[in-house]
Amino acid sequence: MANTSYSLKKTVKGGKQMIFKYLINSVNYDDVWVELCKGYKLEKSAYETYKRVLEELKTLDPMPSDPPITCVVAKIEDCLTPGEIIPDVFGRIDGDKNHYALEMDSWNEWLDFNVLDKSIEVYGPAEVVAHALYEMTFFGYCSKSVYEKVEEEKHILDERIKEIENSTAKYANLEEVMAKLKYVDKRTLKEKEKQYKECAKIAAKNEKIYKMLFGK
Repeated sequence: MANTSYSLKKTVKGGKQMIFKYLINSVNYDDVWVELCKGYKLEKSAYETYKRVLEELKTLDPMPSDPPITCVVAKIEDCLTPGEIIPDVFGRIDGDKNHYALEMDSWNEWLDFNVLDKSIEVYGPAEVVAHALYEMTFFGYCSKSVYEKVEEEKHILDERIKEIENSTAKYANLEEVMAKLKYVDKRTLKEKEKQYKECAKIAAKNEKIYKMLFGK
């Protein structure tokens, strides 16, 4: 059973901030499902799948991460598909401007994440939960299977790092990989330059969204 005495809001720099455990307890699942359907191409059968995920999360205890993580949800423009708005879910550490991927964190750790107040204010609790659920189920739909898969991926990563450190890693030439995949870049130099400029413009617009969320 979940530890019901656990504080649902944590003191952080600037005051109290909502944690993910509290946020999922505050939303109606049907509202979350509506947002999931808006943001992702899901089959009707996924309704019960994500409902079970939410129900399991409510039974788990939060596990503090060190250092503390703030979960941020932003809606930005896709550089690869101009005009298409996509969700960006990532972690921030106080005093660190980097964006950290969260899909390899355990569900217990997710529950203890601070949730950026501005994300909730701008997009609403249901949409924030929807995008977080989609992100945290990258490796599966129950905490045990996610944990096992993540541990497996970490083991593989550790092995690759050892190979690099021991100079036993095998490297592949990008052109050779592209040839094997039968990928041919048919863009002209002018088309490439145009695309690079478009990406730079989109990146600048997205940076304004991040600044709005972080109050800078």
